[in-house]
Amino acid sequence: MAPRRSRAKSAYGTPVRSSNRQRQLPHPLEEVEAAVKSFKKGKSAGADNVTAELVQAGGETQISALLTICNKIWQRGEWPTPWTQSHIIILPKKGNLQLCQNYRTINLIIKPPERSYAENLAEPTEAQAEKIIAEEQAGFRPGRSTTGQISNLRRLCEKYLQHQQDLCHVFVDFKKAFDRVWHATLWATTRQYNINANLIRMIQNLYGKATSTILLNNSKGDWFRTTVGVRQGCVLSPNLFNIVLERIMTDALNDSQHWWQKKYKLAFCRRHRRPGRNGEEELADLVERLDKMSTAFDIPINAEKSKLMTINTNGISTDIRVNGEKLDCVNRFKYQGAIIADEGSKPEIFSPGSPRPQQHSQNSRPSGMTGI
Repeated sequence: MAPRRSRAKSAYGTPVRSSNRQRQLPHPLEEVEAAVKSFKKGKSAGADNVTAELVQAGGETQISALLTICNKIWQRGEWPTPWTQSHIIILPKKGNLQLCQNYRTINLIIKPPERSYAENLAEPTEAQAEKIIAEEQAGFRPGRSTTGQISNLRRLCEKYLQHQQDLCHVFVDFKKAFDRVWHATLWATTRQYNINANLIRMIQNLYGKATSTILLNNSKGDWFRTTVGVRQGCVLSPNLFNIVLERIMTDALNDSQHWWQKKYKLAFCRRHRRPGRNGEEELADLVERLDKMSTAFDIPINAEKSKLMTINTNGISTDIRVNGEKLDCVNRFKYQGAIIADEGSKPEIFSPGSPRPQQHSQNSRPSGMTGI
């Protein structure tokens, strides 16, 4: 049985039972108060130019009005139209600005009012997602971060070097992951995992009614609907994305009898142990499975940004490929500002003047970086 606990069975016939009771009207006043108090100050306003400070300054009158709106939304199952609209602005990145990929889009949604209700839905969504998501997943989860996994990864490098054991890492990057989640796939996945139907109905109504327009030089384009991508800046989005990612990982590992069923990854910071030649082939098979499954969900792996790192004496002789493209083999990798290196956590590799990650031949020993 795969090491994703019994909760992974839910996608294949065994339901995940929620301990949350069916939400009944009315929404407690305390929920709305807590949501308003949780707004972070100093953030940009949404499309309506209403800031968090303005909502918080409204006091009891503002909270009472929001409470009435929230209860009407839950009762009618319909979101106010302004809360479902967003303005898309385009910001340039580095590189040739004649290429579309060198721009990023930002959605300006009706932040504080919509967030007050989304916060009320986020808590039960998070509670049910916690029953589904694998223990090793640390991304977008409360009380967790990838810091611990980065530390563990560094210690693994040190231990394997110390005992002259072979170790392989595959760092996986998904292309525009948040923007590639199809709504139909999202709802099918939540049904498979038996997430509360009323809760999903409310979220589905939000997505079904959502419209966007492009804001360029103070001019708005036509309004259009989207059928792909989780809402940018919405508190519900991280958990929804994690649920879809969990299904991809579960499906990729389903019916597998290989060694990775017991020891296969640190989520959002992949690590793979490879015991000899067979391990190399199994690692290549695992990456191929993940590549096929993520492509089937239209969340493909970015081969250019995904990297392979080895800690051994002879390098790796088996090609690790994504969509036919061989992954680059590096001796250090920058992940969220932290350097993962084949030398573990030696002080010199954290020097600000350390060189950028370098590639090395898969048939030779990594050169190993020294500090400057």
